[in-house]
Amino acid sequence: MMRMVAVLLCLLLGVESAEAQTRAKPEARRAAALSPAGFREIEAARALMEKEKYADALKVLDEMRASDAFTAHEKAVAQHTRGLVFAAKGDFAGAIAAFEAAVASGDLPPRLTDLLYNIAQLHLAEGDAAAALAAFEKWAARRKGALPAEARGLSAHIHFALDDLPAAERDVRAALTAAPEPRRDWVQLLLAVLLDGARYDEARPLLEDAAARWPEAKTFWRQLAGVRHALGDETGALAAYEAQAAQGMLESGKELTTLAQLYLYHGIPAKAAAVLEAGFADAALDDTADSHALLADAYMAAREWDKAIVPLTRAAALSETGKFYARLGRVYAQGENWPEAARAYAAALDKGGLEDAGGSWLMLGIARFRTGDAGGAVAAFRKAGDDDALAEDAFRWIRAVERHADRDQANSTTAAGRSSR
Repeated sequence: MMRMVAVLLCLLLGVESAEAQTRAKPEARRAAALSPAGFREIEAARALMEKEKYADALKVLDEMRASDAFTAHEKAVAQHTRGLVFAAKGDFAGAIAAFEAAVASGDLPPRLTDLLYNIAQLHLAEGDAAAALAAFEKWAARRKGALPAEARGLSAHIHFALDDLPAAERDVRAALTAAPEPRRDWVQLLLAVLLDGARYDEARPLLEDAAARWPEAKTFWRQLAGVRHALGDETGALAAYEAQAAQGMLESGKELTTLAQLYLYHGIPAKAAAVLEAGFADAALDDTADSHALLADAYMAAREWDKAIVPLTRAAALSETGKFYARLGRVYAQGENWPEAARAYAAALDKGGLEDAGGSWLMLGIARFRTGDAGGAVAAFRKAGDDDALAEDAFRWIRAVERHADRDQANSTTAAGRSSR
């Protein structure tokens, strides 16, 4: 909507520019049938408007309209100027009313009959697309020949606002064909139509051209990444995200997380870790369990097990379940740090909410066994055995613990006998 307002004000200033040219030529003023007194009043109101003294400008114009000293034509020009004042101060409803009254008077000079076009723009900016279409169609009916590209573009915006996507597509394609250079808002409108219909094959080349033409426009890169992903081109999606990263466009935690996930998908965990590290350093990433766990995943994928411990520990502390403690246990087990592995698995089971509690009990038993806690290991294996899928493995480990205990007992007895001799 802000873009529409900016375009609208430029066009209204274009009307003013035409008036300014008339002021510079006395013969043109006479042709427009403004008396010297009428011209002075209009000029005074415009000068006040340029100084942003809108109330004073409107007072001058209202007094002019109420006076018998001015002709119907001069009063119509005053009404038109009132519309410019309202538009300048951002009161589009007031501008619409003033412009419509000026047109309805039938006393405007021919060069201002295109005011209907501006009325259509104002209605669209105000969110009344139906009224915008009515004004546009009245304007178009007064013209001869093909509509210019700008008009087809406005018609496309109006039809899009009315959810008439076929008409919007028809008009925006006509505008793009007629214009020497494509306008960005027209391209965005056409893309909106295509993406609404999931017409990704058609949207892709348009997006690739738009990203090359306006590389500073983040929306095109973002949409290009999404379209490539939808078409199964993950390499292309990653390239689109990297282009955004190179331009400093990725600022939110969600965007950085997506880039990191793409790096992990493509087997580039070191870059994933670097993106996430920078995100935490810049406070772009929130202090959440999932964010820290993703960084840990990147480290683990890069086989940097020790680096994964800190983010996993933080993720485990923040999580409402014990799943990250279980993952931390696996990291410690990978490094054969069995005491820490046992503590992590015990914490995971104590916190609960595990999808594979049996597996954690089994790993807790193994960790305890490796630290020499035979009794604790057997207790953990018995809990793991409650899971039918793990029962065989659990009791195999129990037998292993018992055999180990028997060997220790036998070795201890043998050693005691030798020492007695």
